[in-house]
Amino acid sequence: MKKQFYIGGIFLISYIVFLIATLPTNLLLNQVKVPKNISIYGVTGTIWNTNIEQLVVEKTSIKKVNAQLSFWSLFTLTPKLAITFGDSFVAGPEGKLNLAISQQKAHISDFTMVTNANEIAQQLTLPLPMTAQGDVEIVLVNAEIDLKKGNQCIAVKGNAQWTKAGVDALEQKVKLGDLQADIVCENGALSLNISPNNDLGLTFKATMRQDGKISGNGYLKPGAKFPKALNDVLPFLGAKDSQGRYRLFF
Repeated sequence: MKKQFYIGGIFLISYIVFLIATLPTNLLLNQVKVPKNISIYGVTGTIWNTNIEQLVVEKTSIKKVNAQLSFWSLFTLTPKLAITFGDSFVAGPEGKLNLAISQQKAHISDFTMVTNANEIAQQLTLPLPMTAQGDVEIVLVNAEIDLKKGNQCIAVKGNAQWTKAGVDALEQKVKLGDLQADIVCENGALSLNISPNNDLGLTFKATMRQDGKISGNGYLKPGAKFPKALNDVLPFLGAKDSQGRYRLFF
């Protein structure tokens, strides 16, 4: 009798595991409240291997998202996902990351993303119409987000680089060289601080708060290496201050 009960228990557990393993992801997503600024389209696969045709965050469209769930991570009560998105044959960001989620926080590691600089530029409030050239690469060695405190940034180590930077403005093509920035946490918000070692005399900080809103503030101080072609743009930035700086903000 005990043997039959034991066999029956194994069968029941195996059947439940089979149901979970083959459960379509879209059924689970229907039970989850997705933030208003995120839209998900074309979900296929199971919870172990999920494919999303398109993920839209604010104005950014991320295509061909694949998430693979580690079975063994479930025993630690911290599910781990290996995520990839985009590819070289479709428009939009391309990259990968590892994500571990507990009840209290989310941990991101080995995050890399490459995207066209103009896709970022078109989402900002700029002083005049312009088209950005080149690619932006973002690398996060690790990052921790507090899920209990409104997605506060706990800690992050990373950097961003805009390679072959350039803009088309006022019918002029202007080369800006390479721009680099450090990514850190400041007062619970994610902050990107541009390195002051650049030909533009640019100092700038962009901040993304917990609600997803982005703001930026900084200065442009033309120096000896300032591109001459950008002199025509300076009047659109307003009057310079007593230190010869033009304020930039959005």
